[in-house]
Parts: sequence; structure tokens; C-alpha cells
Amino acid sequence: MPSFLSLVRRHQLTAFFSLALGLTWLAFIPFWLSGGESIPWFTFGPMVAGFIVAALAGGWASVKPILASMVKWRVRPFWYLVAFGLPFGAQLASILINPLFGAAAPAWDNIPAVSEMLPIIGLYAIFSGPLGEEPGWRGFATPRLLTSHSALAGSLILGVIWAIWHFPLGLVGDLSLYGTINVVLAGIVFTWLYQNTGSVLLAFLMHVTHQNSVRFLGKVFVDGDYVQQQWIGVAIWAVIAVAIVAYYGTESFARRERTKPAVATA
Repeated sequence: MPSFLSLVRRHQLTAFFSLALGLTWLAFIPFWLSGGESIPWFTFGPMVAGFIVAALAGGWASVKPILASMVKWRVRPFWYLVAFGLPFGAQLASILINPLFGAAAPAWDNIPAVSEMLPIIGLYAIFSGPLGEEPGWRGFATPRLLTSHSALAGSLILGVIWAIWHFPLGLVGDLSLYGTINVVLAGIVFTWLYQNTGSVLLAFLMHVTHQNSVRFLGKVFVDGDYVQQQWIGVAIWAVIAVAIVAYYGTESFARRERTKPAVATA
């Protein structure tokens, strides 16, 4: 009969996804009971799951690459431009396009001052997903998915699970269809970024930028105009995802060998 460690080593992704969802949804219960007013510790589920499964499957040899990718900052400047500029540009473009479809003019005064946004962005970066998610989704899951799947298939698998991971947010009124679709599309874009940099740090920066571009720039519209603008944003992310696949093909999304993580074998 296979030992527990043997099962984890042979089924690392199954173990990771099960643990990430389980830890997250369990930790979400006190957040839900507080009406969304407590610290959202549940967002650390993917990171904790990634480190646990990596440690059980391969020890330090599997944990070290994740930690290294979290602080990998020596990448081409172009990828910093992508991490910051692409999410911000997509959101800004959706705002400028929205009035062409009947929305009111953007109320730019609704955007808080930079001095007000920066402390909030710092808190959200830690407690609202980017730090707790990216070491798991990109640092652990992405390289392992791509050892047996194409970049497109692996991205879609991860994107769907990533979207399902967000489902409990519906209990506190923070889940939408356009947001769910955007997560799946973002799975392709984040894989592309990771495959060309090997950096969870860059994925973290893109996650922070995307999240807060929507949160703060989206304030220029309200009600139906806001919803329409977010759907336009989804369409722009779809165009970006299609462009990546069209240019790089489905196999790796990069002009180099796939990222090869240290994965323990049975």
C-alpha cells in the first residue's frame, strides 16, 4: 500500500489544489461570519498549500525554487513594464471606450488621491490576494502543470480552479460573472509572464496592479456604467490572451524552454 508521502509525490497537483481550496474555504468561514470585516487570512491558502505540498514531496529542494522565484527581480525591464502597464492600460482603455457605448463621462474626481491610495494598496497587496496567492498559483502550480500540459491547457486548468477558488466571495457580495471570466483569461496572461521571467515577484506586481486598477480607476463609473466598463475590460483581456496564443503558439508562451521546477519523484 503506497505511503502518504508517496501519494503526495505522485499526485502533487491534486494534493495542492485540494489543500488550497480546503484551507481557503475553511479560513473563509470566520471572515464570512464577520460580514467581511475581519482580516482575510483565507487569501493565504494557496501559498500555504504550495509550501506544504512542496515540502512533503521534495523537501528543501522543492521549497527553495518557490522562495527564489518570490524574490527574483533581475529580469528584463520590459517585463516590469508589462507587469505594471498591461493591467493599468487595459483598465484605462476600458474607461475611455465605455462612453462610446452610451456610458456617462468618467468622473475622474472620484479617484482618491495617491497619498490616500498607497497605504490601502499596501494592505491589499498583503491581505487581499497577491501575496497569499501567487507563490501557490505561479510558484508551485504553474511549472508543475506545464511539465505535462501545454501552456494554454495548463493556463486554462489553473484559471478555472483559480476562479472556483474565489466562489466563497459570493457569500459577501464580492463575486461577479465578469470577474470570474476575467480570472480565467488572466490565467493565460500570468502564465505568459511567468514563463518569460520565472518570477513570482513579477506575477505579484501584476496581480497588485490589476486588482487596484479595477478597485480605484473603476470608481469613475457607477451602477450600470461600471458593469459595462468591467465587461469591456474583460473583452480587452480576452484580446490580450488571444494575441499571446497567436504569437507564441499554445505550447510554452515563451521563446525558450519551459520552466523546469525541482519536483520530487516517488
